[in-house]
Amino acid sequence: MSTTNRSGSTPFVRLREHFEASRVACPACGFEDPEAEWRVTTTGRRVAYRHRCPSCDAVDERALTL
Repeated sequence: MSTTNRSGSTPFVRLREHFEASRVACPACGFEDPEAEWRVTTTGRRVAYRHRCPSCDAVDERALTL
């Protein structure tokens, strides 16, 4: 269990940090990006987290609908 200080963070920032800390393999080529950076966009009702694979340029997207 993590004991990091999360004061001031929003749930959306914490979820992005969770994605970045996870070592997920690219669904297209299997590459594991050790420095995964997830971009976040929102339309107001939908929050999308996207990661572009540096090996094959495939985009992995995780989305939440509010």
